[in-house]
Amino acid sequence: MTQPNILLLFTDQQRFDTIAALGNPIIKTPALDRLVHEGTSFQRCYTPSPVCVSARCATLTGLPPHKSGCVDNMPMPQDQPSLMERLQALGYQTHGVGKMHFSP
Repeated sequence: MTQPNILLLFTDQQRFDTIAALGNPIIKTPALDRLVHEGTSFQRCYTPSPVCVSARCATLTGLPPHKSGCVDNMPMPQDQPSLMERLQALGYQTHGVGKMHFSP
């Protein structure tokens, strides 16, 4: 059985309503619209931290910043298994492209 593809997008300072498929009548976002229609989108998500590195760290470790120790633009803790490591253990190939900022 083929595993489903997982695409996790991180953007800075973007609200859900900046995508046409999610209600914006002005902005044209055909690629994002396709992802919305063929996948899953979340319209009521909130960041655990206003700082980008600790917010990404929380998503990728499953721990809030005060539990992981990543409360500022600090490196992601190496003693916590990440989402990428867990996916690799399940047979997924993981790739990171673009602005990653898991550490300053």
